[in-house]
Amino acid sequence: MARRRRVGRPRGSSQETKPVLVKVGRTGGIVQEVCLNGDHTVEAALEAAGMEYNDSDKVRVNGSKASGSSKLKNHDIVTVSGKIEGGVK
Repeated sequence: MARRRRVGRPRGSSQETKPVLVKVGRTGGIVQEVCLNGDHTVEAALEAAGMEYNDSDKVRVNGSKASGSSKLKNHDIVTVSGKIEGGVK
């Protein structure tokens, strides 16, 4: 009897090798969809979208606080907002 071959991911491969589609945008700006093929981090997504951010910017993934090293999954939404000042004194 012939052995059946298992179809799917090769052994030892990581989930990170699959492409991931995410949306990236700055508050009040254009939202872009980018495909990440290797590194699935916020920093890689922002770089793929041609966006820069600094320490005073607030970065969120699906509404939750995130950092440049936060890992992304398919269909995540990355939002960058600048430092917001003002209010009632």
